[in-house]
Amino acid sequence: MPGTLSTLSDDYGYVILVGAGSFFVNMWLSRNVIKARKEFKVEYPAMYSDDSNEFNCVQRAHQNFLEMYPVFLSQLFIGGTNFPRLASGFGIIYLAGRVAYAKGYYTGEPKNRFRGRFMAIGLLGLLGLNIATGLRQLGFFATFPAREWGFRNC
Repeated sequence: MPGTLSTLSDDYGYVILVGAGSFFVNMWLSRNVIKARKEFKVEYPAMYSDDSNEFNCVQRAHQNFLEMYPVFLSQLFIGGTNFPRLASGFGIIYLAGRVAYAKGYYTGEPKNRFRGRFMAIGLLGLLGLNIATGLRQLGFFATFPAREWGFRNC
């Protein structure tokens, strides 16, 4: 039975669930900043500490997520219109990379954030899907070869 978004593939539900999952990653990062504020005695409205590099690393992990959040969501939801399963997979890779990035940053050594650099695979994959979606919308692909590659609903 088609849902509210009946013009989209049923598989678009995966895209929506990944988008919802990103909310929980954001809340986890936010909670960690709140805990670090208490631990390192950094009062609001100060964004960063003059005394604690460890707090600054926790704060930067969350701030960097927020800086890229609109880019991620727009690419996920647009690329997912034509490639819902691929977009969902790339979205999961991106979010897992964000968690690894934060955990590396939380060590207090900023260079350890690069443990999550594989998030770029997710974000670049989504960018590719957006480009393909735009080209398809403009009529450059009457049919898209992904169907021959075994992807459903492309």
